[in-house]
Parts: sequence; C-alpha cells; structure tokens
Amino acid sequence: MNQKYIVAVLLLFILPGMGMAQKKRKIGRKPAVEVPAEDPRVTKMIEATQQVVIIDSVVVPKASFLNCYMMDSEAGSLVSYKNFFHSDEYPFSMVYVNELGNKCYYAQGGQFYTSDYLGGEWSAPEMQEGLDGFDQANYPFMMADGTTFYFAATGSESIGGLDIYRTRYDSEEGRFLKAENIGMPFNSEANDYMYVVDENYGIGYFATDRRQPQDSVCIYTFIPTESRKLYDTDVIGNQRLRSFARIDRIADTWGNGSEKSAALKRLEQLKSRLSANGKQKKHTVSFVVNDNIVYHHVTDFRNPDNKARFTELQLMRERYQKLSETLEKSRRYYAMANSSERKQLSSEIQKNELQQLSLQKDIRQLEKDIRRAEISTLIP
Repeated sequence: MNQKYIVAVLLLFILPGMGMAQKKRKIGRKPAVEVPAEDPRVTKMIEATQQVVIIDSVVVPKASFLNCYMMDSEAGSLVSYKNFFHSDEYPFSMVYVNELGNKCYYAQGGQFYTSDYLGGEWSAPEMQEGLDGFDQANYPFMMADGTTFYFAATGSESIGGLDIYRTRYDSEEGRFLKAENIGMPFNSEANDYMYVVDENYGIGYFATDRRQPQDSVCIYTFIPTESRKLYDTDVIGNQRLRSFARIDRIADTWGNGSEKSAALKRLEQLKSRLSANGKQKKHTVSFVVNDNIVYHHVTDFRNPDNKARFTELQLMRERYQKLSETLEKSRRYYAMANSSERKQLSSEIQKNELQQLSLQKDIRQLEKDIRRAEISTLIP
C-alpha cells in the first residue's frame, strides 16, 4: 500500500481526536475566581487590634442580654427604655443611670439625651451636642469620671452594623468631643454594642451578634486596661493577629492564666455582693408606722399603693446615701486641691449640697405620705 495513502488515513483518524481533546480541555477549564478586596478600614483596624484578656463568653437571647451584665452600684445601672420610662415609643433604646441615680443617658430617634432627677421626677430631655452624624445611636454608658462616654452606632468609621465608639465630654464647651471607633476585637463586621466597665472590680462587658443565630447575642466578659496595647505582628504573624481580631478562641487571650484567674475571683465576689444586696433589699425593711407598729417586710403594708411608694422611698434613700458619700469624697479632695481644682470642686460641692437638701425634703414628705395612708387603712 502507498505510504502517502497510509499517512493520510491515519491523519483522518488522529486529527479529529486531537481536536476533540482540545475542545474538552477548553470546555473543562474553570474561569478564575476573583477574591473581593478587603475593605481598607477593616485591614487598618486589624493591624491595630488591642490586646485584651477575655475571661468568659455566653450566648443568650438578645431580648434578655442585660441580665448578663453584673455591675456594682458605683458603676451605675442599665435598664431598657420601656421599663424606665414605661413607654413603648423607643422599644430598642437602653438607658444608663449614673451611680447617684440622679442623671440618666438615653437615645431617642438616633440622638442622645440626658435627664436629671429633680424634685422627685425626671426633667425634660436635653439633647447632647457633639454626638450627631451617627445612625442608630444607642447603648449609652458613662464611666465613673462623668466624662468618658461609650455608645454604639453606625457612622463613617463603622465597618459593618453597629460599632462601639468612645468620646469625652468637654465641660467648658458643654458638648462631647469627636467620637472615635474603639476598634478590634470589640468591633467586627457584625453588630457590636453595650460596652460597659465596672472599675471597682476591674470587669468589662460588650455584646456582639458575630457568628450568632438570629435573635441571639454573645456577651464577652473582659479585663479592661488603662492604656491601649497592640499586638506585635512581627512576633505573632498576620494569621494569628486576625484570629485575635475575630476572637476565634477566648483561651488564646489568657496567656499564663493568672490575670484570668484573678478576674474570675473578682467576678465571683461581685456576684456574691449583688446577691447579698438583693436579699437584703428583698427581706430587710424598717419602717415606723406609729409608736406601736414597725414594718419589717414590704408585704406588711396594707395600703395597696404603699408598696410602690416604699420601693420609691428605698431608691431615694439609696440616692441620698450615695450623694452623701460623693460629697464626703469631694470635700476631702478639696482640702488637698490646688486653686484651679478647688474652683471646679466648689461648684460641684454646692450643686450636690442643693440636691442633697432637696432629696432630703422629698424623702421626709414621702415618709409622711406613706405613714398617713397606712394609718388611714389600718384605722378607717
């Protein structure tokens, strides 16, 4: 057979197969997947992740997350807007009440307001200057210094959902300074909020819904620090830094465990104190109705309105006691202060003395009202 003929026949069989193989290779080739670039704000925030020891975490229903915040009375108190003002107008707003119980901070329509407790009632809302430019502003907390203020909102520095911000109050200007995002690991691309610090016990809390199912929230308990300390990327590497920023494992923040153990002991002491105080408030009552009758329990009251009145009386007495302690501290500081500090302290002392006199008058009047109503019920 002619060689040319044989070659031609072979080419007829081989070339179509090669073409099919090339087509198969072309069809089977997957297009390159473009990985979206990371938001520069996120990258920058990761690089500035703060070193924080997180001692505990718990996932709870969002509707009851405040129950996880264990705070000494000197750190103030947190309550929902609904329970504080008995109103459904702002169902998701939170209220922070200072340690004296005479000033509260809260959000209405994305703006922060304060009210003062004067003459037995809360004053009209006063909008706070310097905290505009944010959306969904909520979750206020004022440190014991009365100056450092934390809140959650969405703003130009937010990296996703609510972020936690910090600012300071300028008493001379009567307004807050520009708020700053406190960064990671406190903030994430999810919702992060309700940053609280109990300075007496060295315990802090914040809430986040990162990696959580709908309507659930994780409460992290951490050790607050006086200064911000960052991780050394050259030592731990970028991958581990990102793990700290995300809070992949709280155990990774414990170091040798000594700080965590000490903090857990303080937390147990705080829980025991709160439990003891709760029992004392619940069971210990001393109210003189007349020369022959002394009540030792709230259930002893016979007048239907006096239980609520007596609860209010107890709160007023607590405020009076805290105000007295504050005045005592201020007077001690005044004796050691310089001239400029004395000027500011003098103004604060005079203001607190006036509040103390007003509160004392309200307490005496409420005691008379309770006594009169109780006697009227016992002796119709």
